[in-house]
Amino acid sequence: MFRFIHTSDLHLDAPLRSLALKDQALSELVGTATRLALERIIDICLEEKVNALLIPGDLYDGDMRSMKTAAYLIHQMERLNEKKIFVYIVRGNHDAESVITKELEFPPNVTVFPGHGSVEYINEYEVAIHGVSFAKPHAPESLLPKYSPPVSDWFNIGLLHTSLTGAAGHDDYAPCSVKDLQSHGYDYWALGHVHKRQIHAEQPYVVMPGMPQGRDIGESGAKTLTLVTVDDGVVSLEERHTSIVEFSRVSCSLDGETDWRSAVNNIVMVIKESVDRLSSKHNVFRISLEGRTPLAWQIRRDYDLLLEQVSEAVKPIGSVWIEKIENCLAHPETEQNTANAQQELHLLMQSFSEETSSSERVLQVVDEFVGNLPPDVRREFGDTETERLDIVKALLRESVEDISARMMSDSKKETC
Repeated sequence: MFRFIHTSDLHLDAPLRSLALKDQALSELVGTATRLALERIIDICLEEKVNALLIPGDLYDGDMRSMKTAAYLIHQMERLNEKKIFVYIVRGNHDAESVITKELEFPPNVTVFPGHGSVEYINEYEVAIHGVSFAKPHAPESLLPKYSPPVSDWFNIGLLHTSLTGAAGHDDYAPCSVKDLQSHGYDYWALGHVHKRQIHAEQPYVVMPGMPQGRDIGESGAKTLTLVTVDDGVVSLEERHTSIVEFSRVSCSLDGETDWRSAVNNIVMVIKESVDRLSSKHNVFRISLEGRTPLAWQIRRDYDLLLEQVSEAVKPIGSVWIEKIENCLAHPETEQNTANAQQELHLLMQSFSEETSSSERVLQVVDEFVGNLPPDVRREFGDTETERLDIVKALLRESVEDISARMMSDSKKETC
């Protein structure tokens, strides 16, 4: 019987993307979480007494220069070396960007496959492990031709960092199809690159394990690794939980709610119930408020107050953060003057955003502003002029709602 753990895309010490400017403590927690997830992976290797750990790419996060990260990684590999557990790694696109990855001296149990590809043999179990690393940060062509034919009558495993035929939110790297992989003759394909877990095929297994630790709300949900057992040629898969911090999207209905304090309590209750269902030690929430309520305008106007009140109220739960509260509420107000005021605001902003000269002026201002932001934050404003214009228009629409909220709330006060 041969057992191994398949994980990928750890992105060690990856910086927190959009939240770093909002909450330094949360930023530091998520930055540390990738290390803790690696420790959890090593712990599972030791607990399950596996024979090997497979990491098909993006062990690092981009242009890694930290010697502390390197020393930490080597220490974790030494833990496996002491128990004679093999580690097999292929470099992905982020690893290829790293300055120090090629200078690391791993313990003897670790094999990093070269860019031209090679095969490692575990004679005791008649297992052949094939791998090809990224030689450069980009791999626009398939790497499959670099993989050796399967070793006859052995169990063959292929490590490959690939986007397959494309995945939402991921650039194309080492493209190939599942059918291409299946026809190559290996018994298990250990993939990496796409951060969402998916079993693409079972005969043979083609597995994308997903990342072991999310970094923002776009990587929400519990994260796991894949434990694989090969017993007399029969392959079985199990998941093991790895994420230290879990990002979650939850909705809260405030339909018909008229009291601010009660609304806050409802939100807190939804968070408490969600925490009870989650398995990670730390939890970060994005709350979506839904329904029709007279509080809709006030909540939009006093968003900062609501966020602070909810954040304070959930502190007793422990290790809970509120990343954002989305206001999807509608106001039950149907008076004609309210509708007319909102319509006039929308027409004004629509005219402004659709007029070419106005759009150009806005983009010029936005470009100057974005140019002064850190590189990681700039990505939030799109990669092309079209994407940036769409984002600006979305911000303008949001501004309409904010102005409406203030106008309507103020008009209510005057009539009281």
